[in-house]
Amino acid sequence: MQTAVIVRANDLAAAQWGLFTAAQAQAQGLSRMQLSRMVDAGLFDRLEHGVYVSPAVQGDHLLPLRSAWLALQPARSVQERLADLPSAGVVSHSSAAQLHGLGDLLADEHEFVLPDRFQSRRVGVRVRRAVLDASEVTIVAGLPVTTAARTIADLLAAGHDDDHVAAVIADALRAGLTDRRTLTAALETAAARRGEPSGADLVDRLTRTRTRVDQ
Repeated sequence: MQTAVIVRANDLAAAQWGLFTAAQAQAQGLSRMQLSRMVDAGLFDRLEHGVYVSPAVQGDHLLPLRSAWLALQPARSVQERLADLPSAGVVSHSSAAQLHGLGDLLADEHEFVLPDRFQSRRVGVRVRRAVLDASEVTIVAGLPVTTAARTIADLLAAGHDDDHVAAVIADALRAGLTDRRTLTAALETAAARRGEPSGADLVDRLTRTRTRVDQ
């Protein structure tokens, strides 16, 4: 196998947490046959359809989430996507809470937000359509993710119960990932749906809920 082929594949992976897609490899002049030979040689593993990984990073617990994120837009590089965060495919909802380390929600599927309609055929991946403001997106572990405040608003909109969301809020406030003022503004829309006159009232109710649980 040509050394130049291996170098190109390693360069791709080195810039993307040890991962690259078949589409990215082909854009660099690597054929499917060459990819198959590298897998056979143990230089890379096929993580899922169209996504390859260096064996050196197989222990990364975020590998499935990173792979699912890459597969949303397989022809685009990480660097290109991170230059425009709201359109990059943003980790959201329970996946965002888990990435932030907030609450104890089970993220049994990888959840993302894209500004355009997107139909994922991958099992365990859910993509919602929403136009995010740049202020609602941050970077955690190299991935674009909704801010704590936006994540909490999304969880409420998705119908998560008060106890679970209250735990997320408590952790977010404790970690300094949001504050009551920011959270109040983010939950104005959710307040009416939850039977409260304002975002401030909803925040008060949810923080009281957590206080009762902790007692």
